Amino acid sequence: MSISSEPKPGPSSSPAAERGSTTRTGASVTRWFAGATRLWFSALREIFDESAYSRFLAQHAMSSCPSAYSAFLREQETIKARRPKCC
Repeated sequence: MSISSEPKPGPSSSPAAERGSTTRTGASVTRWFAGATRLWFSALREIFDESAYSRFLAQHAMSSCPSAYSAFLREQETIKARRPKCC
């Protein structure tokens, strides 16, 4: 049995533990939050476009097909063109 004066590597000296012990800076948290917010709003836009398309199909008694979606897009473009621009 030999006694060594070198400390045994423990969990606190491993590279993985060192990476885990670092804290996020304010900039990285802000970037993460901005990305998460963009993802959230993209998902909401997708959800609302899908429900608008479903309402369009019901109003015009159509089934979902490429020509129906094309008509939906044309209608959406005319609606957006009529909206007053802000600022």
